Amino acid sequence: MLVTIIGSGNVASVLGRVLVNKGYTVDKVYSRNRQHAVVLANELGAAATDDLYELDDTSDLYLMAVTDGSLAEITSSLSFKNKLVVHTAGSVSKEILSNTSERYGVLWPMKMIRKQMTTVQPVTMVVDGSSEEVITQIEKLAHLFTDTVIRADDAKRAQMHMVAAFTSNFANHLYHLAADFCAREKIDFSVFYPIILETAHRLQEGYPKNLQAGPAFRGDQKTMDAHAAMLSTYPQMARIYGMMSKSIGDIFEK
Repeated sequence: MLVTIIGSGNVASVLGRVLVNKGYTVDKVYSRNRQHAVVLANELGAAATDDLYELDDTSDLYLMAVTDGSLAEITSSLSFKNKLVVHTAGSVSKEILSNTSERYGVLWPMKMIRKQMTTVQPVTMVVDGSSEEVITQIEKLAHLFTDTVIRADDAKRAQMHMVAAFTSNFANHLYHLAADFCAREKIDFSVFYPIILETAHRLQEGYPKNLQAGPAFRGDQKTMDAHAAMLSTYPQMARIYGMMSKSIGDIFEK
């Protein structure tokens, strides 16, 4: 299968790398930044371009791995007849591609992806398409990356994208704040890896509400006040600690 990749960032790089490793041929790589296109194209054995009008309809698959905000502008300039066109955005409707091809859909890797990765596993790939035949083809494509593939229409995928912010982006932000606190207070953040991993592991075995623990869960105001005092010079952490403790307390009011 001949592939054109539109984009040169994290997702384009990693998905392109996997496709080539699976025996696919990348014909062209497009990026607004020509040098970025050249770097990825050289790695994937493809031609590079920064001109959308150089993208013809000779490929079998057009993988649009660009920022959500640039999808509308880019797709308005493209037409690939009945070739398979997919975008990789979780929060953007598949219909943004409806004028680009008769066969279009979504291949969304639910993961924080960084350019240096050689694989996206473990990952859930979320797919959708303009017809049953297209969805089936995109599912086969998704299985190149993972065994965990699910279907979700625009509305459900948007909800999943929001939940991903809670479970990944927000959680990572809390780790970031905690790591910064540890660095300033001369605590080795790595000593918390076991409890982080154990918490994530337990989520696979029980409903999160049934796994809750801690002072807010117990209604232990004395301990929460002590924690708040420790955070007196960390106002951002203090605000989050207060909001999270209140949210937990409201659910588990003793």
